[in-house]
Amino acid sequence: MNTDLKEFFQEAPEFLSMLGFTNAYYDENKNAWVNEYMPTEKLTHSNGTIIQGGFVTGMIDACMSQFIMFESEGKSLPLTLDIDVKFLKSCSPNIKTTAIGKIIKKGKSVAFTTGELYQDGNLVAVASATNKIIHIKN
Repeated sequence: MNTDLKEFFQEAPEFLSMLGFTNAYYDENKNAWVNEYMPTEKLTHSNGTIIQGGFVTGMIDACMSQFIMFESEGKSLPLTLDIDVKFLKSCSPNIKTTAIGKIIKKGKSVAFTTGELYQDGNLVAVASATNKIIHIKN
């Protein structure tokens, strides 16, 4: 499998750069997809100190979805049907932030995924999602 995200996007969606996206790759040892971010103060509330929860959710959701795309070699697009996020610690700007996504179970039309978001080795948020899989005709 190719581990280059560019295989799945002619051009990365703009929202990824807005989230501070810097890198993505497949971690073979963990059988997980990893997204790295450097979120800025533009994503914060509370006088620029805490990343707003919707952006935290977006970082994890993007990671889980990209793993489905990667695993299908770009032949499937996931649509998030539901997502449940638990915020365990505040997420701060200007700190390397790492999302780790895993596929728990994948059928022909639905996938179940989980994700975690870390800063400085600290678990910031956990998520689980249900995704409808749309198959792309080549």
